[in-house]
Amino acid sequence: MANQIKIRTSVEVVNDNSAGGYTHTALDTNAASRVWGGSYNISTEYTDADVCNWENAVVDITSAGGGLGDSVWNEGNVVPTGTIPDVAHVIAVEYVKELGTVASVSVVVSGEVFALLTPGESVALPFHAGEAVADIEVFASAYSDGVNEATVNVMIAGV
Repeated sequence: MANQIKIRTSVEVVNDNSAGGYTHTALDTNAASRVWGGSYNISTEYTDADVCNWENAVVDITSAGGGLGDSVWNEGNVVPTGTIPDVAHVIAVEYVKELGTVASVSVVVSGEVFALLTPGESVALPFHAGEAVADIEVFASAYSDGVNEATVNVMIAGV
């Protein structure tokens, strides 16, 4: 069996029907009142030299300007465990901790915002055809050393 990249996703579209002081939410009928998603295997095989992760990295940039192809986006320019691939077939970002006030962590691919994460949120993005790691960016809405800090975990797998 070859190395595989397996992705699992789900989406819930929740309608807020609250009224009269009572909270009532339900899965939206226009989305078939169900959870959508499932599993997806990317056909590209990876090697151990194509996977890396940063654990508990503090995001020290507040705007786009440098991709994940190096470690300049995090405090101390800490390098990842593993090897940064040139092309990503999946990226996962977890916003694990906030110090002070940081409204969000942006996950941007080729100039397009794919996610604005708040503390406790995470996202996994598949790229079947691959995406240049240099075109994937993570940055925080605010940063001040020791005052306003967003801590994230980031994983990239590709080729």
